[in-house]
Amino acid sequence: MLIDIHTHIQQHDPSEVPGMLQRAAEAGVSTIIAAGTTIEDSRRAIALAETYPNVFAGVGIHPADLEAPISSEDIATLESMASHERVTVMSEIGIDHMPNSPDHRWQEEAFAAQIKIAKRHDLPVVFHVREHLDDLSRFEARASALDILVDQDAGQLGGAAHYFQGDYDYARKVLDLGLKISFAKPLLRSKELQDVARRVPLDSIVLETDAYPQPFKKNRARWTEPKDVRIVADFLAQIRGVTLETFHNRSV
Repeated sequence: MLIDIHTHIQQHDPSEVPGMLQRAAEAGVSTIIAAGTTIEDSRRAIALAETYPNVFAGVGIHPADLEAPISSEDIATLESMASHERVTVMSEIGIDHMPNSPDHRWQEEAFAAQIKIAKRHDLPVVFHVREHLDDLSRFEARASALDILVDQDAGQLGGAAHYFQGDYDYARKVLDLGLKISFAKPLLRSKELQDVARRVPLDSIVLETDAYPQPFKKNRARWTEPKDVRIVADFLAQIRGVTLETFHNRSV
């Protein structure tokens, strides 16, 4: 069976979750991690994990959702959440340098603080990096995230670069930290990602969908769901010349 290591299914209408889980099971996806993006969203992820035995939770504050520097109260709340028996990962945390993103220093402080929480609870770190690649400061977010991961020795925890869309050089730096590469549906259409996927060691690859609500797609059937991990796994098996079973039970 397959594992979707990163979703936001807790952000969907609760009435939709049973159907999504059923479709995932039919596609051979047995385990799903719902990653929080704010304190409240992390609570929803935990509640979902308490409701469905095949769902586990990630907790964290997404860098794009920071409205102020991370506070001692935020850290205490996340600390409590991280100890919950259904929480298996610190996520979604990281660095985001898109236009209008929050203050970069806030992001760096929050990222480091949340890795420290992960270390205290022995949780893998599934991290977010996004940047505006037309900007003159391209790759600054990657460099910042990698520096913090090194400084915090996050590799000892395990984890993965979420929704990976970088080149092999960036992938190699992630791997050298002891972390994994998480591929999602962009792999199906990106020649650069396919090159990376052919070169990354098989035991350093995990899979995800992100699976956040997509109301901009008018046809509900076209929304990405955990079931689509099977599509990514099938494609990856094809380009690597291995069987689908190679990617069964693969998590961070």
